[in-house]
Amino acid sequence: MPLIVKGIDEACTVSDVNLLAENEGLSGFRDVLGFSLTEWKEGQVVIEAPVSGRHMNRNGFVHGGVVSSLLDSAAGLAGTFCPVPGHIRRCSTISLNTQFMAPVQSGVMIATARQLSRGRKIFFVEASVTCNGILVATAQGSFRYIFGGEHEQGVPVQ
Repeated sequence: MPLIVKGIDEACTVSDVNLLAENEGLSGFRDVLGFSLTEWKEGQVVIEAPVSGRHMNRNGFVHGGVVSSLLDSAAGLAGTFCPVPGHIRRCSTISLNTQFMAPVQSGVMIATARQLSRGRKIFFVEASVTCNGILVATAQGSFRYIFGGEHEQGVPVQ
């Protein structure tokens, strides 16, 4: 059954509600990265980040730190989807192993991530970034749930 959310004129699924809430709650660093969630469900996420001048290194390519941050952000989100509107699940990166394949100068970077497995406190994810149909980088990571993130229902946003 679709949920009706205050401030939204159309019926939305829980996934839609979470997408809207997550895209509104930007942090300072996320604002610098300039990404938005386009798909988010249990164990999977897709985020998009248009390339901008603030992403470039001195050689005219997107800085590897930007690509790594997109991989890290997507991977963390893949393991922290929460089906309860108004609740959130949090995590912290334990390790992120990244491989770079191609440089990026323009376009929209698309990061996808998929949760591979999870335990009570730790989960494992694989992620990739593409741009203009070209594989830019891949990563594998392990993440630890924090502040109640291990609970499927999450915790209220504060």
